[in-house]
Amino acid sequence: MRKNLIVWGLALSLMIQACGNIQDLLPATQTPAPTATATITLPPSPTATLTRTSLPTPTTTIVHFATQDPNLPTSTFAPIPIIIEGGITATPLPIYITPTLFRPGIGFLSVGISENKIFWGSCKHNRTTITAIVEDEDEVFSVVIFTYVRAANRDDSTPWTTGNVMHDHRDGTYTYVMYGSEVEGHNHYKNSWVVFQLVATDIEGREVGRTRIYDQSIALSPCE
Repeated sequence: MRKNLIVWGLALSLMIQACGNIQDLLPATQTPAPTATATITLPPSPTATLTRTSLPTPTTTIVHFATQDPNLPTSTFAPIPIIIEGGITATPLPIYITPTLFRPGIGFLSVGISENKIFWGSCKHNRTTITAIVEDEDEVFSVVIFTYVRAANRDDSTPWTTGNVMHDHRDGTYTYVMYGSEVEGHNHYKNSWVVFQLVATDIEGREVGRTRIYDQSIALSPCE
């Protein structure tokens, strides 16, 4: 009996020792390494720097104007800004602009009318004189006036005439006396306009000048 206990004790001791050896053969449990935490370093916020650019100092600008001829037409004032270096606008200076004279047309210097309203009938103020001055009196041989009558209060008119030769004064001046009762179509309307245009020709009959059409320059009415 005692031998059996000793045998069993030895067997148990060998078993425990064997278990310890097996435990040593097993791989050691690996503990996962802690995950590294990413650290983000933000750059410092840029600080706005204000830069002041000094503006250029305005300089005095002297503008010279030609002497005005007192015989010219009255000039019109028009302020015109002057830009100085650096984009600064100076105080507008008075610039005097001479109005452009309206010319009557190619080949003519002027056209004048003595009366702007004439009548047809037996009353006074029944005529007007049209005076024209040509540019080149040596080139112009004759000046012809063409007319038609247009109603004053509606869109209606007579046809153009075939033309009347103006009187040549031999100095570049031509005149034509227009009588109200002799205007072709004068009695077509109670109130009307006599529309006219002048054409200059040379000695061979070629056109060398033509005025604009004078539409509302001569009013025509019957005597009352």
